[in-house]
Amino acid sequence: MNEQGYTFLESIFHLLITIAFLQLFLLFFVWKAPIERQFSDHSATEWELFAIDLQRLLTNVSTLEIPDVNRISFRIDRHTYHVSQSGNVIRWQKAGEGHVPILTNVRSVNFTFDGSMVTAYVTMLDGRIRERGFAVGLYPE
Repeated sequence: MNEQGYTFLESIFHLLITIAFLQLFLLFFVWKAPIERQFSDHSATEWELFAIDLQRLLTNVSTLEIPDVNRISFRIDRHTYHVSQSGNVIRWQKAGEGHVPILTNVRSVNFTFDGSMVTAYVTMLDGRIRERGFAVGLYPE
């Protein structure tokens, strides 16, 4: 008879909605923990991004040479690219203009080329040694 307040059914309905949202809230934290463990190593994430960038650059080259062990030079279309170490950074340069850093905290880098694969051996500042092979797509002009 008095319709000025909440009814018992409304209270039960609000309680069920709150419980449903709490379940989603808890599910988020269950999902978040393994993701944080996987990406807590920022150097591993940076290494994977470096690998993606270098593989993208080496996909469609017309020539490739290694003038010294810590530098590679290659041509894509009409532009010459260089990937080299400068200080603690590996960076790439297009046609002699500017530099784009692609990996930081590097002590040394060595590149080898066997005709179809460029292999990068990178020693990080913390002493870890990382190695990755990159397929080279040679398309002569």
